[in-house]
Amino acid sequence: MLHVRRARIPAALLPPVLARGRFDPLEPAVLCDLVIEGRRIMDVSAAAGGDGAPGATVIDAAGALVFPGFVDAHVHLDKTHTWNRAPNRSGTFWGAMEPLNADKRLWTEPDLRRRAGFALRTAWAHGTRVIRTHLDTGPDSEISHATLAALREEWRGRIEIQTVSLCGGEAYLGKLGEALADMAIRHGASALGGFIQMSDTLDRQIAGLLAIARERRVGIDLHVDENPNPQAEVLRHVAEGVLRTGFPHPVVCGHCCSLAVQDPARARSTIALVREAKIGIISLPLCNVYLQDRVTPEKPFPRSPRWRGLTLIEDLLDAGVPVACAGDNVRDAFFAFGDYDPMEVYQQSLRLAHLDNRLADSVRVVTSTAADLVGRPEFGRVVPGAPAHLVVFEARSFSELLARAAGPRRGIDGETVASLVPPPYSELGDLGELPA
Repeated sequence: MLHVRRARIPAALLPPVLARGRFDPLEPAVLCDLVIEGRRIMDVSAAAGGDGAPGATVIDAAGALVFPGFVDAHVHLDKTHTWNRAPNRSGTFWGAMEPLNADKRLWTEPDLRRRAGFALRTAWAHGTRVIRTHLDTGPDSEISHATLAALREEWRGRIEIQTVSLCGGEAYLGKLGEALADMAIRHGASALGGFIQMSDTLDRQIAGLLAIARERRVGIDLHVDENPNPQAEVLRHVAEGVLRTGFPHPVVCGHCCSLAVQDPARARSTIALVREAKIGIISLPLCNVYLQDRVTPEKPFPRSPRWRGLTLIEDLLDAGVPVACAGDNVRDAFFAFGDYDPMEVYQQSLRLAHLDNRLADSVRVVTSTAADLVGRPEFGRVVPGAPAHLVVFEARSFSELLARAAGPRRGIDGETVASLVPPPYSELGDLGELPA
């Protein structure tokens, strides 16, 4: 048994009865004592001092902030750490496609295992305990799904790895979509996905995907509207398709950038449809700020970006739509940076989207809401019965944490306490020549 004393827990992640009326909105955390037995949190109570439960090992957090293990709800483990051999020289969305497609010839099982394995060790060291990865999916992509399925088994009990297929929406117009779905599900996919774009066949693509997913009793998780075009309304069409068919399984849409540049009345109408259809939204702030509104030959002035690339996070939240934030691409042609650290995602999301306006609830975007959207609501919370995965920071306040989010941290997993240190890049090894 492990007794953790004086842990400062974000109020939004505690049992409501324990959080109610006990925190300052500018520092929305509650000083608590925790009892852990085996792999579960057995008790959470207001800090009371004392020596702890008889026979328990006692850890004094001394008022440090303690989060539940993070949930990174949208990443790309098949593409990760390919920047050195497949850089994006334009920094644009479409500029990423060619180098990554060319790089796929190198995606052997050893290559995928080395890159994705290093990414998982990094995610673990930052405190992630559930991760959902999208995998490029085509007739030649079985090796990616098989490799991630093997890694899922190897990491079982440490990080839960979910996979989602990712293909063009046109695949769902015919038998190819069924074949790709069956291949993904055979390797344990949690949902079916796709990169869906505006087209004359858009509604047919959505209908085909929903029918395939319904037949296989899984949800869908899509990339939509990752552009600054106000006419891009795939999100709206997905919501209408879900409502029209009564699709019964979870639906998640990622990016949704164009919603932010649409006419306000139209955007409000779409948000209302999204809420009615019970669609969850995942914003990818790091990647979208990097890619959106880049300088191109068609945009010589102003050279500076004039919008943040984010969807309408606060407006979606105001409407009651669940929103999570996630890391997306890491060190590949879509995003040259990143480190599988949900605390970095949280810090930057809060700054970019002004989530300090709702600081208490903002922690949900990488914890409880993210867990809900990937179908694992027992994670991302500090409540009795929850998995005993905790991240202990040196920071004693939100102000300290958000000023130095990359600071040292410890992990509590079950009754084991250990320092969390990311692996050095030297352990990743040589993945190819640096570009000339």
